[in-house]
This record gives sequence, structure tokens and C-alpha cells, in this order.
Amino acid sequence: MPISSAVTVVDNAVVAVKPHAEEITSQDDNIVDLQPQPQKDLQQQLEELEIVKTYMADSENWLRRIAHAHVTDEKIVHHLTAGTLRGAGKLGVAPALFQSKDEKQILNVLHVGTSLCGHPNITHGGLLATLLDETTAMTAIPNLPGKTGFTANLNINYRHPCIADQFIVIHSEVTSVEGRKAFVKATLKGIDGTLYVEATALFIAPKVAISQLTEQLTQAKNASLAEAEARA
Repeated sequence: MPISSAVTVVDNAVVAVKPHAEEITSQDDNIVDLQPQPQKDLQQQLEELEIVKTYMADSENWLRRIAHAHVTDEKIVHHLTAGTLRGAGKLGVAPALFQSKDEKQILNVLHVGTSLCGHPNITHGGLLATLLDETTAMTAIPNLPGKTGFTANLNINYRHPCIADQFIVIHSEVTSVEGRKAFVKATLKGIDGTLYVEATALFIAPKVAISQLTEQLTQAKNASLAEAEARA
């Protein structure tokens, strides 16, 4: 089974739009040099978005959660989205994360900066896939045995280039649960409704505890390395 990510729910914590930049052209000389926005300004902009205000007000159906609340200070430096990709020009602020009270849906509002591009000023498709993987995982995990699981399959369909330095909205929903399997669908859009990416995903709960599985995989890796060194 392919393993690409893992998320665990701990203490009920599930673990924008600034207008598009000037239109880009095929001439590199005409590409706009976007500068990262100060994080304080981004946080204020995020909180003032209508979609954030709407979901904050709908407390009957939605709860705001703290993303990555389970990641300790010691481990955050090794965490991809909470650590490595966080900062000015990257994922500039903590996302506005909402979970439906039935735990079947997640709405994730976040900002993609100017240092996460592939083509000039266009957010890298791999980064968008990572964000979809993590958001669909947050959606699936509460519905799986043991409240933990791994990505077994992630299907991505890119619909439109995503300009950097803007807020985006990911909506993810569990479509079915079959024993240790949870199926999820998701969209990634701009605040203006532009559809950038669609995705479907399958998550599977492991048969053993994550800590035990990690230990088994680490031991297997070390044994393989030792065997290779012995043959050298």
C-alpha cells in the first residue's frame, strides 16, 4: 500500500482573496515580481474574508479547529506543512480551518505565497496536491478506526493555473466509509470561485498503532542499510 501522509486527531484538533496579480504573459520579461506580504497583514486579511466570517457565524453546523495542534515544538521543524513550508512567501499564515459537526467535511482557507511556484508566479501543482492530500486526510481520519490513517490513493485533476500570492479555499467531504477505508472528494478554488483543482482520495487505517508501524519500518530500513554495507 503506498504511504504518502499520516494525520492523527488529538483532543478534537484536526490534524485568501486578494485579487489576482496582474495578468501574466508568455514573455518572461513581463512577469510581475511578486513580493511576500507581511504575515500580520495576511492574518488580518484572512480573518476579514467573507467566507471565514460566514463559517465563523455558522456555529450550529461548523466548528473552527486549530491545524496541526498535535505537532509539538520539537517535531514542528520536521513537519512539512506546519514547519518546512511555513513562513513569509510560502504558507504565510495559519489556515482558517473549519470542521462540520458531523465530522464529514472540512473547509480550509489558506494563503499560498510567491516562493511556492513552478512556472513564474504560478503556484506549483505539487504544492496544491500536498495541500489537498493533507486536507482530505483531516477529513477522513475522524471517520476511521483509531482516528488515524494513511493516504492509499490520491487522484488529482488540474483545471486552471493557480496564481501565487492569493488566498485559496479547499473543501473536502467524506463520500463513504467501508471498514478501515474512507473515501473523500475535494475541490481547491479561489475566493472568487475559480476552480483550480479537483481531487478524490482513499485513506486506510493501519492494522497496528502508528508508533508500532513506524518502529517496524525504521528497523527494516536500518537492517537493509546494514546489509548493504556488509556487502560493500
